[in-house]
Amino acid sequence: MMKIVLLSLLLVSFVAFAIAATEKVNINNQPYSYGEEDDEPIYKQKKYKISEMYPKPELTEQQKQYIKNRDDFVTALLGKMSIVEKVGQMTQIDVNKLVYPNTVQLNETYVDEITKEFQIGSFLNSPTTGGIVQGYSSLNATQWIDLLTTLQRITVKNQPNSIPMIYGIDSIHGGTYIEKSTLFPHGTGMGATFNPDLVYQGQTISGKDSAACGFPWVFSPVLGLGVQPMWSRMYETFSEDPFVASQLGEASVRGLQRDSNPFTGNISSPAVVGTAKHYFGYSNPVNGKDRTPAWIPERMMRHYFLPSFAQALNKGFAGTVMVNSAEINGIPMHASEKYIAGVLREELQFDGLAVSDWQDIEKLHFFHKIAPTMVQAIELALNAGIDMSMVADDFSFPRLLLRMVQNGRIPESRLDMSVRRILNLKYATGLFDNPYPVTDPELIESIGQLEDREVAANAVAESVTLLQNNQVLPLNPSQISKILVTGPSADSLPNQNGGWTFHWQGAKYNSEFPFGTTILSGIQQYLNQTNAEVVFEQGTEYGVINQTLLEQAANAASESDAVVVVLGELPESEGAGDINDLSMDEAQVFLLETLVQSTKAPIILVLIEARPRVLPPALVAQLGAVLMAYLPGSEAGKPIAEIIFGDINPSGRLPITYPASTGDISPYYYKYSMEGIHTPLFDFGHGLSYTQFEYSDINCNATRFGPTNFTGNVGDYVRISVSITNVGKMTGKETAMLFLGKEYAQITPEVRMLKGFRKILLNPGDSQRVDFVLTPREFTFIGIDNQITAETGQFFINIGSQSMTYYLA
Repeated sequence: MMKIVLLSLLLVSFVAFAIAATEKVNINNQPYSYGEEDDEPIYKQKKYKISEMYPKPELTEQQKQYIKNRDDFVTALLGKMSIVEKVGQMTQIDVNKLVYPNTVQLNETYVDEITKEFQIGSFLNSPTTGGIVQGYSSLNATQWIDLLTTLQRITVKNQPNSIPMIYGIDSIHGGTYIEKSTLFPHGTGMGATFNPDLVYQGQTISGKDSAACGFPWVFSPVLGLGVQPMWSRMYETFSEDPFVASQLGEASVRGLQRDSNPFTGNISSPAVVGTAKHYFGYSNPVNGKDRTPAWIPERMMRHYFLPSFAQALNKGFAGTVMVNSAEINGIPMHASEKYIAGVLREELQFDGLAVSDWQDIEKLHFFHKIAPTMVQAIELALNAGIDMSMVADDFSFPRLLLRMVQNGRIPESRLDMSVRRILNLKYATGLFDNPYPVTDPELIESIGQLEDREVAANAVAESVTLLQNNQVLPLNPSQISKILVTGPSADSLPNQNGGWTFHWQGAKYNSEFPFGTTILSGIQQYLNQTNAEVVFEQGTEYGVINQTLLEQAANAASESDAVVVVLGELPESEGAGDINDLSMDEAQVFLLETLVQSTKAPIILVLIEARPRVLPPALVAQLGAVLMAYLPGSEAGKPIAEIIFGDINPSGRLPITYPASTGDISPYYYKYSMEGIHTPLFDFGHGLSYTQFEYSDINCNATRFGPTNFTGNVGDYVRISVSITNVGKMTGKETAMLFLGKEYAQITPEVRMLKGFRKILLNPGDSQRVDFVLTPREFTFIGIDNQITAETGQFFINIGSQSMTYYLA
């Protein structure tokens, strides 16, 4: 009897366990009814290759012929080259090693010696990168043409096969090492425009100015994500968002290259070859310090950090890639076969030149400590897939690599792979037809021309972001008898331009700029035709509370009708910009607090900063208005004054999240588990206007997309549209943003992700229908198996105040 009872209990327990183990829950957390669908998986998935997401176009007959001609030429040339020549092609040397000390003049005797011995294939940089030299902040076009011509003449003379050198130069926010070149807002400022056409236009100007000087190759754009605000190079990125970085990155490359594809045709002046940098993950160091470790899971690397590079390479056709200087998950990128030979070469099918960053092959030995010798460092880098070593200032790379090939450690066939890519680039830029810079008087004369500077000013106007407005802006100039302009960045062109301006760490003096307007001079010029008095007081120094300056500013504020205070950061780049605290320095915060206490006049805060420096939220709440100007460049004073006084309606949107504290610096695409916890000062995409826009009538061509349609082919898409009306009293530009979220997924979904944006201009009372097209790529994520995955389920679509659900079946 006891055995029967025990057996019965075991049977009941087993049945109960079996039911519990097999019970499924649907997306509403309700038990499924049992039926035929019970055997179906909860998630149906489709997998994609990255090459399917970013397909390359079919070749035309003309392009096929170009490739055949190029390959025949390069193959024949490779067959005639010695090992010394091949190693030399893979070597890039800093021009500062070639000039006489503290001058901009080439030491021609030394250049002759090294090009004979090492057959150098590439040079880079500017003689003024370290600062003012012989009174020069930068070289003008004629000086650059003379320098490059001399360098090329000596190089070609000493090459047994007359192979020309190729010169590369940083071009971070304009022709930054060229006298009179138009300087634009840095990357994050351009990101705030949400205007790919404007980015394209700006880069055509930057490329034109570079081509006028004889440069065929520039190191731009930066395609990393600005997700770590502590990082000193955040300002070089377009956005924390992968979609924004991808769209603007593609536009940037296309602008530099004038829509040319260097793999299927020639790039000729005024176009230059762009560089997708810094491949990839570099922008998210754990502690925010430059060139320190980044720990990024594979899924994040592929889902967030890779798309901007994939799009710039496969849709923008960037001719080269610069590899990043950091270590990712314990492996320096310069030694990563997985990410260079694997992802870049095989998955993305990129067969262009991959150049190292500054001395980064050597750093595998003496900095990262993964190679006990330099020989091993070179071997690791070449096995990973690096083609050219930015050796910078010594010749250890060519010396050792030559020996490694001669003793059989590196096969000559490995050199041939890289040298072919280098020669392909030189072929595409026309250097084999004419290796020397062409003096084009009309092109040279166009450097810094008024129409170019107006484009830069327009970029400022579309980037400046109105973060807060307590019915203060725009100011009415007729009601201003006295206005105070104060703050350490109020009259500083160096601060407006930041790093990578004439010099690596940026300019120091206003006098270095041949033209430009500071915030102070912009306000002075705007009010010049009125009776208003413009008073300037510095208020404080960076990081140092100066009581005298503070009292002068406080006294002036008490007598003014309005106060414009301009705060921010000094120019910096890379390690020199490392910080330990994201908070605005105490001296500038104290100035702001003092002004609030000293006047009842409205205070307008203008932020000129490379990254979002944290301000006390309670203090910000007491300000009349806050304008985020990023690093706006030389032309910022006039458009910012026109925004303050209402001639321009601000239309910038934050391309980053502005944190309220240093302990809460997550990007906007957080997960559901963070809802209510992540509380930034200003959200990604935030930006006010002087007018009001209403969204209505969201519509979709289908609310359900079935598996027979969702195949990933070119014709597969979802079309969504919405109406936008300007219901205010002022003409304005509005950026409509489409966010996509998924209710449930096998990988925890983001609350929302940007999948589309459109910027439009509307007069008061006008309406416009705005269309968005979502392709299969927009619905994908990186799955459990680290593959690109589309998955069935319910999605949420939001555009402004409009929302709808969409089901992928």
